[in-house]
Amino acid sequence: MKRSSIQRTTKSLLNMRDRIRFDLPFQRNSVWKNDRRSYLVDSVIRDRYIPNILVWDNGDGYIWVIDGRQRLESLFFFADGDYKLSKGTADFNGEIIAGKKFEELSSDTQFEFLTYNFTVTEFRECTFEEVEEMFYRVNQSVPLTSTEKTRVKVSPAVREVVQELGQHLFFEKIAFTKADRNRYVDEQLIWQFIASTTKQDIDFGGASLNKFISGLDEVPARVVDLIEQKIDYMDAAFRNWNKEKRKMLKKVHVSSLFQVVDYALEKHWSEDQFGEWAKSFLIDRYSVDSPYGQLCQKGATSKQIVSKRLDYMIKDMEQFG
Repeated sequence: MKRSSIQRTTKSLLNMRDRIRFDLPFQRNSVWKNDRRSYLVDSVIRDRYIPNILVWDNGDGYIWVIDGRQRLESLFFFADGDYKLSKGTADFNGEIIAGKKFEELSSDTQFEFLTYNFTVTEFRECTFEEVEEMFYRVNQSVPLTSTEKTRVKVSPAVREVVQELGQHLFFEKIAFTKADRNRYVDEQLIWQFIASTTKQDIDFGGASLNKFISGLDEVPARVVDLIEQKIDYMDAAFRNWNKEKRKMLKKVHVSSLFQVVDYALEKHWSEDQFGEWAKSFLIDRYSVDSPYGQLCQKGATSKQIVSKRLDYMIKDMEQFG
């Protein structure tokens, strides 16, 4: 492994952004909120110390970011005018910069932003495994979720299937928060789909699910086809649900709905009939204090609790049908 450090200005990094890649498997998504991004930009303008950005040169012409994604994206998004400096930002050289976007700053302040020198440490002649280990060493103080750690261990073939399934428009209907998506909760839901479709006798969260998905070499085509069919079915069932109704399409419910689609198909329910039942069960009659609602609280991914939830749903479907 070889290492070297160079100085690059903000302007230089902006000019290189087409070559900068953030999609190493262990990288987390954009998780900084605008107030934290603003603090970074304020530090740049005031020429404060900012830790080194770590990158990997593997010879393919791209600059692969190991550590520094949040900092670089804060710069890029600010330069693009995507957010303003926070209202609590102190004046700079007599200029009020709080609440301003990049283009609204004076030319002098823009100059300070664009000419800040970042130290970029570049690693060469090293393996992906060495780069991955470096990432974890650097980020020990910023613990990754178990899902983020597991994504790194997932085989490329499985990761590709999960990402392709995640492109389905149905996932736009699910009530994921921005934080959920940044933490790959949507991908974890697809892991649950794969586990249930392959009849895994495991908990649907934590170590059990992570061990299953990271030990999988590939997802058989027949499994992918079945998952796609069930996702299509749910997508059609909820096609007329407005934004208010879709708030009930939370991960814990969708994971169970995915499994009881089997019962609906067995009984030859139409998508509309399934959607009507789900509306009745999850919206009209749902309560957090109900027996089913209680099963959606803490420990909701244990196989015993999942089984009880499915039993409640199927019994209700029997009466509804």
